[in-house]
Parts: sequence; C-alpha cells; structure tokens
Amino acid sequence: MKRLYLTFCIAMFTLIAFAGGIKITQGKASFMKKEGTISVVFNWDNAKWDNRIPVKEQWKDEYQSYVENGEVCFIEGFNKSSKKVKIVKGESDYLMTVNFSNFDKFYSVMSTIPGNKHKIWAEITVTDRKTGEVICKYDVKEFKGGRDFLVFDSFKESMEDLGSKIVKTN
Repeated sequence: MKRLYLTFCIAMFTLIAFAGGIKITQGKASFMKKEGTISVVFNWDNAKWDNRIPVKEQWKDEYQSYVENGEVCFIEGFNKSSKKVKIVKGESDYLMTVNFSNFDKFYSVMSTIPGNKHKIWAEITVTDRKTGEVICKYDVKEFKGGRDFLVFDSFKESMEDLGSKIVKTN
C-alpha cells in the first residue's frame, strides 16, 4: 500500500511540475460546451525568442514555415480535442485572437523518451462576433509542449498541444 501511495504522489508531483500554464483571466470557457464555430487570427508581430530577439530573427529563412505550420498544428489540435466548437475559415460565431509574446526551447531528459520541447507565452482572447463582447481571455505562461529530436517537429507538436489544451482549460 505504501508503494502505491508513493507512486501516486510521484505521479501527481510530475504532473504539477510539468503542467502547461494556461489560465482563464477573464470570463468563462462556457462557449466550448455549445455547438458553434470559431475563426482564429494569429499575431506573431511582438513574439520574441527567449525574451531577447524577435522570432523572425531567430528562425530567419524558416520563419514563414514555422508560422504556417504552427498555425495549422494549433488548429488541428484544437479541432481534434473539441467536441462541439470547431475552428473554421470564414464566417463564425466567435473570433479567437492569439497574440504570441515569447517562445523558447529546451531539451527534456525527464521522461522515458528525451527530446526537444518548446515553451510558449501568449494571450488568447475569444469574442462573440454578434455582440463584440469578450467571452473568455486565456493567459498562456510557459506552456510546455511537443517532444521530438528534431526542433521543427517539436515546435509543431507544441503548437498542436497548445490548441488541444486550450479546449480542456476551464
């Protein structure tokens, strides 16, 4: 019994220590429980790498590939995890604005499969298209996602993880 309790405590500590930091700072995510559609706008303009240089400088020639693939992966992760609300192109019930502020990368050895992981900082705002009212605002701080030996693949996985976790944040 002691061994089971110890295993449970270690598992809970690991989950808490490595959990992504996504919090609702305004409103509620009740819109996720209704049938509906969301269009999404990504803002990369103020995004920095390691709080030092613009991501455009860090990623250089690969910047456009990072942006395009990251956005696609975010949408795929969101749509896979959401049962009722889906991200669509064009007309929608809600507008989601994702303002990225910082990215970073680290090498994780704290698992059975080590690899590159990314950290993401952003502010995500969901507004009702009809009223213009802010329905929900998420604060993303040091969200850790993805895992791959290839840095680019790790980035894509982290964006997919972020899209998926937004759905599950209450």
